Amino acid sequence: MEIMNLLTNKGGQVHTLEALLAVAVVFAALLLTKPIYISYNNLNDYEVLYAVGLNTLTHLDKNGDLGRLIGERNWTEIASRLSIMLPLGVSFNLTVYDEESNMLNDRPISSGMTDSRYIVSIQYILVDRSTFHFYIVKLQLAWMK
Repeated sequence: MEIMNLLTNKGGQVHTLEALLAVAVVFAALLLTKPIYISYNNLNDYEVLYAVGLNTLTHLDKNGDLGRLIGERNWTEIASRLSIMLPLGVSFNLTVYDEESNMLNDRPISSGMTDSRYIVSIQYILVDRSTFHFYIVKLQLAWMK
């Protein structure tokens, strides 16, 4: 009688098979997909990188956040925000100067190597609205190829 109940109760076996099938589908999806990198191989590389960099800096400076972060010397947060906002495949290097052209960041603010033939340099002038200090931000962008 007990053997008959075990043979007729197949609900646990079906759930186990469903779980194994779900794991197989997720694992196959991870193996078959690869990151999408945007690649530009024409003369508009400079224009595209310049537009991306300038848009990123203006978006960071919205509501005075970039000036506030520079005033606080929070280089880690600036690097984190830049790496989130810039597209995949773009490396950056950021340097901050005061109004007398003294470099303020004591350590590099970068995402790695910018060793490329196409390096775009963007200079952005901003002011910390709370202290009225002027800063010159130099952002260098390059495609990682």
